Amino acid sequence: MKNPLDADFWMTLGSKLLDPHFWLTMWRNLLDAEFWRTTWGAFSTPEVAIPLIPLLLIALYIGRKTKGRVDAGKIKGMEAQLEAANQHLQSEKEQRAAGADVERELETMRKQVVDLGRLLEAGAQHTELMTSVHGVTETLTKLCSANDELQRRFIQIGPEKGLHAPRR
Repeated sequence: MKNPLDADFWMTLGSKLLDPHFWLTMWRNLLDAEFWRTTWGAFSTPEVAIPLIPLLLIALYIGRKTKGRVDAGKIKGMEAQLEAANQHLQSEKEQRAAGADVERELETMRKQVVDLGRLLEAGAQHTELMTSVHGVTETLTKLCSANDELQRRFIQIGPEKGLHAPRR
C-alpha cells in the first residue's frame, strides 16, 4: 500500500474511483455468491464471532436507548405544542362567546331604544315609558357586564399572543 500522505496515492485512487470499469468489477464481486460465502466464513469463525456478537448487542442496546430518548423528547415536545394549541383554542372560544354576548345585548338594546322612541312619538303613558326605560336600563347593565367580560378575556389572553377583538 502506498503512503496516504503522498499526492500520487490520491491521484491513483481518484482515477480508479472515476473509472467505470472499477465500479462494474465491484458490483460483480458484490453479486457473486462466492464473495458472500467467503465473507460469511470469515465472520463466522470463533475469533471474529465471539467478540463481534457482544459488540453488536451493545450497539443494539445503545441504539434503542438513544432512539427511545429521542422519540420521548419529540413526543413531549409535540404534547406541549398540542396542549398550547388546545389552550389557545379554548381561549378563542371563550372570547368569541363573550363577544357574542356583547353583540346579543347590543342588538336587544337597539330594539328597546327603537321601541322607546315609538312609544314617545305615540304619546304613551308615564307608566309605559318608565317600564320601557327600566328595560333599557337592565339591557344596558347586561351589555356593560358582557363588555367587561369581553375585555377581561381579551386582556387575560393578551393581544400579543395574536388574538384579536371579535369583529362586529
